[in-house]
Amino acid sequence: MASAAGDAAASSPRAVAPSSPEPLVGTWPHALSHEPMLRVSDVLALVQRSFPTLTTSKLRFLDSHGLVCPQRTPSGYRQYSPADVERVRFVLRQQRDHYRPLTVIKEQLDALDSGRLHEPVTLQEIGEAPSDYLSAAEVAERGGVSVDVLGELERAGLVAATVPDGYEPAVLDVVVAASAYLAAGGDVRALRTLVLAARREADRADDAAAPLRRRGGGEADARAAEFGEAAIAVFSASVRLRVGG
Repeated sequence: MASAAGDAAASSPRAVAPSSPEPLVGTWPHALSHEPMLRVSDVLALVQRSFPTLTTSKLRFLDSHGLVCPQRTPSGYRQYSPADVERVRFVLRQQRDHYRPLTVIKEQLDALDSGRLHEPVTLQEIGEAPSDYLSAAEVAERGGVSVDVLGELERAGLVAATVPDGYEPAVLDVVVAASAYLAAGGDVRALRTLVLAARREADRADDAAAPLRRRGGGEADARAAEFGEAAIAVFSASVRLRVGG
């Protein structure tokens, strides 16, 4: 019985001692990036590995109840940060492993936000295998940049760790492209401008696909995704034509 109680205590947020620092600014997890760079489809791709039942409507539900509060694009689309993704995982873990109601989970998140509770974020605790992520050194080596340059890209908001020193393999595409751009004589500030422009075009592609997505159903979602990819391909081809001309 003592062992079971110890295991339960280890899996739950722990109260911080009275001598802890004053309440933190911002929302938990404070150590992760709060840069809004992930779409709903990105969040589903990240989280459904451990929580296959997560759906778009569930994400909307968590948003409406104030448990996870993603930012919005001008057109109203939700954009999540790596910190938001971990909050989603936290809520789902509490429901699946401890059967806690949303009111209790909301109180826990409020306490984590203020620093009254502590929940460390590690690869094991978020339920993902370490091999799912790349370290900063691995991203830098495979991407053809130094760790210092990777740090510059992260400070500029171009890439972000999903967990402390853990990057999704998908960031390699951005890092490799950034490495080629910098090697050709560009700088990080100009690169950030290009990336922001590309993200705006991606948002426009999402807007154009919205009528298809609103029809609902797996086929409609697939057609919307195909439409979005086609729109991005047109954007890419147009850029190449312009630069080549």
